[in-house]
Parts: sequence; structure tokens; C-alpha cells
Amino acid sequence: MVQLLLKVADMAEKSGLKRRSLDEIDKLVDESNLESTFFNKESNNSYGHFGSVIKEIQDGKTGRSHLVKIRPPLFYLNGILSNFSRLLSGTSSRKILDNERWREREKDYLKSLNPDIEVDHPPHENAILVEKIDGDIAYDILQDEELGVEDKLETIVELAEGLADIHKMDLYHGEPNTQNCIITDDGEIYWIDFEIEYHEDLTMIEKKANDLEQFTLSIMGAFDEEGDIGLTDEELIELILESYGEDDVISQFLHNANLPLMGPYRIVQLSFTSAKRFYQAQMNLLIYINDWDLDLDTLKFDFLKPD
Repeated sequence: MVQLLLKVADMAEKSGLKRRSLDEIDKLVDESNLESTFFNKESNNSYGHFGSVIKEIQDGKTGRSHLVKIRPPLFYLNGILSNFSRLLSGTSSRKILDNERWREREKDYLKSLNPDIEVDHPPHENAILVEKIDGDIAYDILQDEELGVEDKLETIVELAEGLADIHKMDLYHGEPNTQNCIITDDGEIYWIDFEIEYHEDLTMIEKKANDLEQFTLSIMGAFDEEGDIGLTDEELIELILESYGEDDVISQFLHNANLPLMGPYRIVQLSFTSAKRFYQAQMNLLIYINDWDLDLDTLKFDFLKPD
């Protein structure tokens, strides 16, 4: 009985916190005025980029925090340009511009993958409220010079296994790069940012294979040069695929990969350290998939690789 009462009290506390957060959001968000102090990242404890703004709201009584992801008017220009770049590059993904569809996808995926996380819709249609997850972005962990190679390799294995867990639920991410993943101090993995979808004519296994391709490149791109992790790119790719382990998706990926070489936007999309590393990783992935004999120093192909 005591445990039940404590559980009810905790639920009531969460409900009250959520209500206070939503009330505060309703007062602060002005979706028609970009000059609002709500969007002043320097003075208002928020952060983000040209596409969207993330605002942290802390409950003064409990100290717990929630994040509000907001799509200001400029987001739609960013989205249109992003989708146009994807179209020119021949990729099969696009940013969701419809707010209602975006909010439903974000909420459904976050709750499906993390049943205990608190997710809700604020009063404004261009925002979503998510319980703050304390942890580090996967990209920052892989870039940490003080972290040992073994720890980074273990992180890569856990991330690959985490992507496989999404796919085992017959879901896909859309943009599973190292910036869209939070790892807590306890080693729990939280995938975030589900505002990208694949074209409707793709099958689920094709969507998962596209996820795997983006994830592989993003892991490679987290390091400035091939070998920084103590593995060649070929060895790194094999580690990723072995850790991921879903054979049907791996087969689809290896036999039907479509890597657009002329896709500069993907340098940012996949969180690459540099343009040079982006093209090096793409070429090395193509070499791996197609079993090419390619000398990257002279850029001479020899497709007649001896047995």
C-alpha cells in the first residue's frame, strides 16, 4: 500500500510539473515574432540552429528540466532548402514540414523507444515538449581526446546495437547520425530528433538499409582521419556491421547502396568533421561495398581485381 501511495504521489508530481511547464511555455512562445526573447539563445538558456530552437525550462521546486523543441518561421525555409538539396543529391529522405505529422512522429517514436520518457504537445502546434535526458551527445564522446580507444570502440558497438533495437521494432530513424543520440552516464542510449522520413515508395527494409548507410558514414565521419580509432575504415565498417547484426538489412545495404558522391549537405547531415573526411569515408565505403581496387592517392580504378 505504501509503495502504491508513493507511486500515485510521484505521478501527481509529474502531472503538476507538466502542467506548470505547459503553462510557462504558453506564456513564453510567440510563434509569430522572431524578435521575442524566447528565441534569444544567449540570454534565455536555449540553444539550437537555423532549423529549430531548443529551449530548456527548469521547474524551480524540483529542479527537473524539460526541453521544448520549437520550429520558428525560418525553419520552413531551412526545410525547403534541405529537401531541395536532398532531391538534387538523389537521396530518398526528406524533412517533415507538416507540423502535426512531425509532432506525432516525434512523440510516437520517443515513447515507443523510451516508454518512461515524458513527451507532450505544448499549446502551440510548432512545438513539442520532452523530458530532458542528462547525458552526452555520441559525437562528443567519440571526439573526446581524453577517452581511450577501447571506450570509443565500445561506444560504437553499443550505438550499432541500439540502431538494431530500433529496427527490430520495425521502426526506422531517418537520420541516425552521431548528433542525434544521447548516452547517459549509466550507458543508456536515447535516440532523438525524428523529423526526417523516407519516401513512401520505399519498403521498410529499404528504409532500415538507408538508416544503416547513414549511421555507418556518420560513425566514420566522427574521426578526423582514417585510423584515428586504431582501425582502418574497412575494419571500422566491419565492426559496425557485425555489431548491428541484422543480416537481412545488411544484405539490402550491401547490394543496393546508393551513395551520392555529390551531396555536400550530407557533410552537415551526417556530422562529419570535415569535407575531406566526408569524401574519404564515402570512397572507402564504396570500395568496401563494391570490392573495388582503388588507390585513393592516384584515383585510378582497377575493376579487374585479381583473385
